Amino acid sequence: MKRFFWVLFVMSLWGHLLMAQEKAVSGIVVSTEDGLPMIGVAVVDKQTMNGVTTNEKGEFSMTVSPRTKTLHLSYLGYKTKEVTISGRSMKIEMEPDMVAIDEVMVVAYGTGKKSTFTGSASVVKKESLEKIKASNVTQALQGQSSGVQVLNNSGEPGEDATIMIRGIGSMNASSSPLYVVDGTAYDGYLNAINPNDIESMTILKDASATALYGSRAANGVVMITTRKGASEKGQINFRSTWGFSSLAVGLPDQLSPDQLSQLTWRALYNGYLDSGYRDEDSRSYASYYVMGEFGNNPYNIDMPVGTDGKMDPDAKLNYWGDWRNALLKSRLRQEYTIDFSGKNKKADYFISAGYLNDKGVFSIQRFERYSTRANLNYNVNKWLKVGTNISLSHSVREGSASDQTVWLLRTMPTVYPIYEWDSATNAYRLDKNGNRIFDYGNYRTSWSGTNPLADDTYNKSPWTHDDVSNRTYFEITFIPGLKWRTNFSVDFYQYNYDGYVNSEYGFAAGYKGSAYKESDRNLSYTINNLLTYEKSFGDHSLSVLLGQEAYALEYKLLSAEKQGFPFPGVTEIGSAAVMSSMNSYTDKYRLLSWLSRVEYDYKDRYYISGSFRTDGSSRFHPDNRWGQFWSLGGSWRISNEEFMKPYSSWLDNLKLKASYGAVGNDNLGTYYAYQGLYATGMNNYRDPGVMVSRLSNKDLKWETNLQFNVGLDFAVFNKLSGSVEWFSRKSKDLLFTLPMAPSTGMSGIDRNIGDVKNQGVEFSLNYAAISNKDFKWTIDLNGTSYKNRITKLPQAEVNAGVFKWREGESRYNFWGIEYAGVNPETGNDQYWKTIYETNDKGEKVVKERVKTENYNEVTSDSQQKYLGDAIPKLFGGFTNNFSYKGIDLSFMIYYSIGGKLYDSDYAQSMYYRRGYSMHPDMLDSWTPENPNAEFPRLTTYYNYANYMSSYTSKFIFNNSFARLRNVTLGYTLPKNFTKKFQVNSLRLFVQGDNLVTIGSAARRGTDPEQSISGTTANRFPVTKSVSFGLQLNL
Repeated sequence: MKRFFWVLFVMSLWGHLLMAQEKAVSGIVVSTEDGLPMIGVAVVDKQTMNGVTTNEKGEFSMTVSPRTKTLHLSYLGYKTKEVTISGRSMKIEMEPDMVAIDEVMVVAYGTGKKSTFTGSASVVKKESLEKIKASNVTQALQGQSSGVQVLNNSGEPGEDATIMIRGIGSMNASSSPLYVVDGTAYDGYLNAINPNDIESMTILKDASATALYGSRAANGVVMITTRKGASEKGQINFRSTWGFSSLAVGLPDQLSPDQLSQLTWRALYNGYLDSGYRDEDSRSYASYYVMGEFGNNPYNIDMPVGTDGKMDPDAKLNYWGDWRNALLKSRLRQEYTIDFSGKNKKADYFISAGYLNDKGVFSIQRFERYSTRANLNYNVNKWLKVGTNISLSHSVREGSASDQTVWLLRTMPTVYPIYEWDSATNAYRLDKNGNRIFDYGNYRTSWSGTNPLADDTYNKSPWTHDDVSNRTYFEITFIPGLKWRTNFSVDFYQYNYDGYVNSEYGFAAGYKGSAYKESDRNLSYTINNLLTYEKSFGDHSLSVLLGQEAYALEYKLLSAEKQGFPFPGVTEIGSAAVMSSMNSYTDKYRLLSWLSRVEYDYKDRYYISGSFRTDGSSRFHPDNRWGQFWSLGGSWRISNEEFMKPYSSWLDNLKLKASYGAVGNDNLGTYYAYQGLYATGMNNYRDPGVMVSRLSNKDLKWETNLQFNVGLDFAVFNKLSGSVEWFSRKSKDLLFTLPMAPSTGMSGIDRNIGDVKNQGVEFSLNYAAISNKDFKWTIDLNGTSYKNRITKLPQAEVNAGVFKWREGESRYNFWGIEYAGVNPETGNDQYWKTIYETNDKGEKVVKERVKTENYNEVTSDSQQKYLGDAIPKLFGGFTNNFSYKGIDLSFMIYYSIGGKLYDSDYAQSMYYRRGYSMHPDMLDSWTPENPNAEFPRLTTYYNYANYMSSYTSKFIFNNSFARLRNVTLGYTLPKNFTKKFQVNSLRLFVQGDNLVTIGSAARRGTDPEQSISGTTANRFPVTKSVSFGLQLNL
């Protein structure tokens, strides 16, 4: 016992002696750019790794170890500096780092320096994200990073963008990236994240960067880091924006009732001629029946179109339906956010609240979101740190613009009124309250029973989404450099849909209305334990990570629908009489993982990294449950070599890097990939029954993605920096359905029997053109070009809609009939037909190609060909940032060069259909007086009319386009003025998004941003907007 107390006494005495020997150091840090004090500079004792940050006067004060000779200073946007301690008070100058060589970025399970990172990643900071008006964080990434293809293929508020990182990772399974929020995979609603809460977004692109996320990282990783307290002086930030939107690409002009009536007459006239009627009779019939094609007559006379196909001078409109202007309106979008943040030596905090009300441009839709976040971190003592980050969100959506709605906007004839017309009184009908009665058009020959404006009034059907997300951790430092961290993360959302169709008006009046309710509940949690060790000894630096992770998800759905309400005004499902459907199910998914990473640095010149992860997924049979994923990476900092010192005055950085590894994809579209499944709920004459719906498949396994990356990073003259990278992604063991004999009762069984490869080049350039005290100008340019090739299929070829998959071809290479233009003599469409003959060797060879008007002659495979790849040849972004004193200006252009688009939206309005409107291009369709027209003649004769909109190269276009993605102009009031009101800064700004779009698609009234497949599907177009706002810092 005495020995024990002596040991305690000696340890205590030694501790006091060490404390007594610690020395105090203080100083001030200023910028070489303007000589002003710098706030928030991190000052670290290199011996103990303890540190402080400078206060609002740029001052710091700390105690350091008696062995400490050097202080390490770092600040975002400035060059890292190491300073030898000289005296007890120092003045330290820091130089702006225009090329950001030593920038620290978030990587898998930690952080890393850009200069030492062996993988491929890009960082988008909050300053760039703030310039884009986006209700969803994914939309703001477009054009910001090389290797990342972002398609904002819907203009509805809150919609997710489609993101592809370095090409197409799968043929039938998911190609979407993994989203990670504050270090843990995220399962919540992306729209629940307030973009103003985000500090940065890091896109991990190669195996060296993503392999630690294993089976979910085959398609890249998007890491979202939220904000935390950064200033020792507590801050309050308030930001608000108000703006208005319209369609970035306007829909095709509506045909007026006169124009549509005359084109309808022309189609009828040609149809009668094609059917063998005389010219005189064809004209008379066309004039007599033209109004019957619509089911109503909006004119004051019975035959408003004469036998010459022109409008009768006496024909006057009683009414018409301006559906386009009634359904598309520019409405106010408003957003408000406020946050409180700060830090001291013990803790930091960030607390925010936000409100967004985005009504979009579709007059019956709205998106509303309330959000809040609290991010708290606390140093309990020198060896224990704890923290929690919780976010809450409630959002409501209503009036979604479905593909059916967009189809209506494109093709609803203007002869159909929005409100009921009383021909007896020549006035709109009114209800008992004096309001116009909506017209559901039961008389219409198309769009019968449809009126979106009426649905908005009578059929309120909101979606609500409630999200809770939490990241909590504790971190123990055993000795300097050795840390243990446990993270516990939870993502929860509750989705509810209250669907209602009224019992009085519209298509549901016949069965007295209906109600549909759906509730989805999703809960996932992740627990990981990470042990890290970092040590520098001489010229060597070593970093080791060991970890374990467990993930679990449970998803529940409950839905029901009933019909038949006793009287109007009741909307709850219990009030209806007849049950029409009911459903419920629960899905569960588990993942257990072990992971490790080793990084080594020698002389800050040579870097080697390696990672390994093994995942066990509940999606697969126990025999194939575990997958191994790994990476190796290395880089050579050539600029730090002794033989490069003569060039150090202008060469800031030159680094060659390469990596190779394997990551996986277990997102195969089902949680029960290997299990035999049964369809239940069958009614076999009131006896319950089941049917086999899926065969068991214990051999099914992960899709594996083998990735190779080689790149060169450079920086010169402290002005120009950039990188060029070549990448190759080979996805193997892809999921395909292997056809089975019909006698088995099953169409096929899933197998891992396909491969696909993506190879390409990406680049990014950053140039600080001008940088002085008053004026700064920076230019950023990035671009990506890649090719996709199928390298293995389960059979010789697979027909996939408008594509034909063959080995050696692209996943999205269109296959079909080649269009040959309009026959100037007849006005009919023509197609290229191949005539074959047999040569002396008995081989079938091409003899000649001729034009034919018979569509059925060219429908066989031997008559079709590849028509072009949907993947663009080059895409990227071009950004300029200017600042002069208090004025800032920036603009960003997104561009996409090459790539084909099958415009079925255009095709659906390029021929005559009874009761539908047409594209204004058809005003220039073929007539005997216009024989060289680009567009064929209109007709109702089925031999021609049935094929005028058929899929051929006629509707496949080059989809090159450029879009002015953003323009922002701001003014920050002078500090000597705002300080009078105790305001740190006040910035007023105006910004525009998607203001200009250039390309052939825009001319047709089609938004060029469609799906990655290059096909249209009546998606709601992207919107352009102008917003005004202010940023206030207290």
